[in-house]
Amino acid sequence: MVVDCDRESEVLDAIARGTAGRAGDIRDHLASCASCAEAAAIAAALRADDRARLRDAHLPAAGTLWWRATIRARAEAARTVSQPITLAQGIAAACAIGLAFGLAGMAWQWLPTASITDMVGALERRDELAAAFAPVLQHALPLALGLAACLLIAPLALYFALADD
Repeated sequence: MVVDCDRESEVLDAIARGTAGRAGDIRDHLASCASCAEAAAIAAALRADDRARLRDAHLPAAGTLWWRATIRARAEAARTVSQPITLAQGIAAACAIGLAFGLAGMAWQWLPTASITDMVGALERRDELAAAFAPVLQHALPLALGLAACLLIAPLALYFALADD
């Protein structure tokens, strides 16, 4: 921006404050300086446009503003509260996937891999496999039910503990 006159910033400040018409030295300068007169005309037009927009602006009712702020605060609180729950669900899913892969790995070792005759022999040994897995299944079922109960109850407990209403 090229400034032609040293007093242009002073003139623009006076117009922004609305004191340009009352100050005699600024009025005299505007009459003698074409650059400042042009800048003053543009600034006055912009100021008038700003005043018109402020007059035409319609603010919502206070109740509407309060309602929107309340809704926004509740949404932010819900987002904040759901972060630990999402983390716990992710950890639980990772544990379940790890457990499934571990059980699949254990089962893979017990599967017959040679021929059909070996598979038939393994089917005949299914009682041995069932006997081998019986202690694991006896302890795994209560453990799985306990973990499932914790995963179901923990979010509900957090919800009731952190609810404001």
